[in-house]
Amino acid sequence: MAAQFPGAGNAVPDVYAESITLENGVSVPAGVRLPLIMGEGAREERLVSNANGDGNDGFAPDYSGTTGSDGRHFLLGSGQVVVAPVVENRTRLFKNGIELQVVEDVVDETSFESVWDARVDPDTGQIELQAASLVDQGGEYYRASDTNTGNGTITNLSLIDENAPPETWTIRCSSIRRDGYGNPVDGYAQFIARGSVSGVLLDGYGNQITWQSNGTITDNTVLRFAIVEGTVAFREGDTFIIQTQGGALVQGDDLDAIYISQADINDPELFTEMNALAAKHGAVSLDNRVSLGGQLAFANGTPGVFALQAAPSIPRRVSYSLVDSANGETDIEELTFALPLNVTPDANSKINFFVTNPSGVEEQITPNKVAFYDPTITSNPSSFIYGETYSYTVILDESVQKSGEDGVLTVTSPTTARLSSATVEFGIDDRRATRSVEIVNATNAANNGTFSIVTVQNGDLTIFSAAGFVTESSLQFQVLDSATSSARILFTEDLALGVGDSLRATVVDERDADFFDAGWLSAYEAAEKIEVDMVVPLPSQTISVIFQNGKIHVETMSTIKNKKERMLFIGAIAGLTPSNVTGQTDAAVEDLGILEGIQGDDVTEILAGNTEDLANYSVQNAYGDSFRVVYFYPDQIVVQVGSSNELIDGFFIAAAGAGYLAGRPNINEPLTNKRLSGFTILRDKLYPPLVVEQVVSNGITMLEPVTGGGRVIWGKTTVNSNIAVEEEISIIFIRDRLAKSMRVAFRSYIGKAESPTFQSTLFAAATAMMQSFLGQRLITQFRNLIVERDAVEPRQWNVLVEVQPVFPVNWVYIRIDVGRF
Repeated sequence: MAAQFPGAGNAVPDVYAESITLENGVSVPAGVRLPLIMGEGAREERLVSNANGDGNDGFAPDYSGTTGSDGRHFLLGSGQVVVAPVVENRTRLFKNGIELQVVEDVVDETSFESVWDARVDPDTGQIELQAASLVDQGGEYYRASDTNTGNGTITNLSLIDENAPPETWTIRCSSIRRDGYGNPVDGYAQFIARGSVSGVLLDGYGNQITWQSNGTITDNTVLRFAIVEGTVAFREGDTFIIQTQGGALVQGDDLDAIYISQADINDPELFTEMNALAAKHGAVSLDNRVSLGGQLAFANGTPGVFALQAAPSIPRRVSYSLVDSANGETDIEELTFALPLNVTPDANSKINFFVTNPSGVEEQITPNKVAFYDPTITSNPSSFIYGETYSYTVILDESVQKSGEDGVLTVTSPTTARLSSATVEFGIDDRRATRSVEIVNATNAANNGTFSIVTVQNGDLTIFSAAGFVTESSLQFQVLDSATSSARILFTEDLALGVGDSLRATVVDERDADFFDAGWLSAYEAAEKIEVDMVVPLPSQTISVIFQNGKIHVETMSTIKNKKERMLFIGAIAGLTPSNVTGQTDAAVEDLGILEGIQGDDVTEILAGNTEDLANYSVQNAYGDSFRVVYFYPDQIVVQVGSSNELIDGFFIAAAGAGYLAGRPNINEPLTNKRLSGFTILRDKLYPPLVVEQVVSNGITMLEPVTGGGRVIWGKTTVNSNIAVEEEISIIFIRDRLAKSMRVAFRSYIGKAESPTFQSTLFAAATAMMQSFLGQRLITQFRNLIVERDAVEPRQWNVLVEVQPVFPVNWVYIRIDVGRF
């Protein structure tokens, strides 16, 4: 035989308690109720505040310690807390509030591309800021002053100090040697270098370091170069400008990081103050839902909250503008769209496309996906573009380093032309042998094609074609690099954009593809291991799915066998009207499938072609069968986020409500007529009495606006049974606390041998518990207390009792008869 109670199965020896609705509820002893706030978050860390500069910040290049630091190497967690590994593609760095361009890679002794400001190793949390480098000044690393007399040049220029600060170096001719006729003598001009930060550097003897215009290479520990004469000799005051840029922190710099530690995901922790919660999960923001929920809970007096940082419910999508204004053509160039460097779409995810016509109306199109990265299509894109119909795919091809639509081509010889652009500056990197220029929309056929780069000078390219060029402007061009690849989206011909149309796409990067928790199933599983009374999920996507999973979670955890009774606190999504939550009309307030964010108002618009995600948001349909759900309304509130006030979803009221209840030790105190704070309800959410009655009668805890918050009209569960002991939130807490307390009181009897007085001992213990509940004014009476051995399983003893809880006062009826006596 086995244990004899509902759902026992293979239950191990222990005390199991169940509360049954009799038309009278159960009360529990007073005690702290703890809420669990669930949401997305990210750590925020100040790595360096008010830097010392001169390489005296951060760690040594091998991260062995701070001795030997260079101002460029840092650790997430600052070496005090182990936070690595961190989630890929989620680390952001800011220097003095300006976001840096970050590449994720192993931090080692090799350098990384100058296009990136820093690199981060997600596995170790190591950060390396870009080494100092010379600034490209349009094809050279130096610039001669326009007022120079001499036309000599700088040669063999290099930067010695990779930790040099950003500064401008002025290389100025201080003296020249003249012959007997007063003419300058070649090779004897003297130059001094002065840095805007470093000043004039001295040699070991305290003398200024100088350069002579005889081609001798000299250095000042920062720069190394030589100066050579041209056809016209230098004069005093002739100047060259050299600029350096560097990642090393200079004095006064701040360095901040935002990232997600893998260890923080699904790791519930109890916090008794908001600052501690924000230290782990990040500052309050619209995106940081767990901290925003914590702020509302603490604003309402909770002594503490469990915080659980969840992963996104679906992989992150990033929106990219692909075309600003199409020309309406159907050639291959107009049907190929390059994505930014380092963005590789996940092969198992779809890309969503949105076309905006010249009138500004955006519409989502849903072409068929063809498997990405097909080598056959990559080698012959035309076969796809003109061979398939209403489809798209992605290929990897030569990377697009730069692009523009304002190219000007000026013929300079029978085989060369100068390409310039007002929006794109070409530089030394474009001299690489692996780079070429592709021009795609020229009116003159001779200008279309891919061409080699001959030289780069003054920010312009000189390109080569054996067939020659024709002078032309308003050209669309791309600088390609065969050494690396980037993703390109291909459209079939029948998807060609109209004249003036713009196109954007939302893409799941392959680095983001694995970071999600569908429906927060893993998050709810993590919540199973802690003791909480209220579960408050605050999702940003797939909201209804997460709420439904939350309902299943609290009901499952509240079973006799699981012994972790709890309630789900949720609420309305922004945009849900009273008619929506009462089930009178359907609504489209969240993305429910492939279609993304293009919402209409009613079914008529759907039939007219305005595609949207309509759904039934009736609270009774979704939650009316459960007394373990509390649904808050209205659909929007205003909260302070940082220094500004923001409109957010109404379900954030759930965090305020949970915080309020957690801060009140009297479990029998109802939520009805209480004021919740920490937010504002706009006056347009003040509804007529008939609407209020309709909303409340559907099991919705509705608030009305009051100064500094909202007043709860009736705090109730979503159950549609109309039974007081199931409708009242306070009574649900009473029955849960009773079950928990009785389990604790009788646990000491498990594993004991029976005695002749065992039954009376249990009866006395049960009576004492009932008297305790009476003394705390949590129940008003009890009856039919029975203690007996189970009729089937002799090893089981049953304690049966009926109790009446302390009921809230919801109505006072006053009758006044007015008349003559």
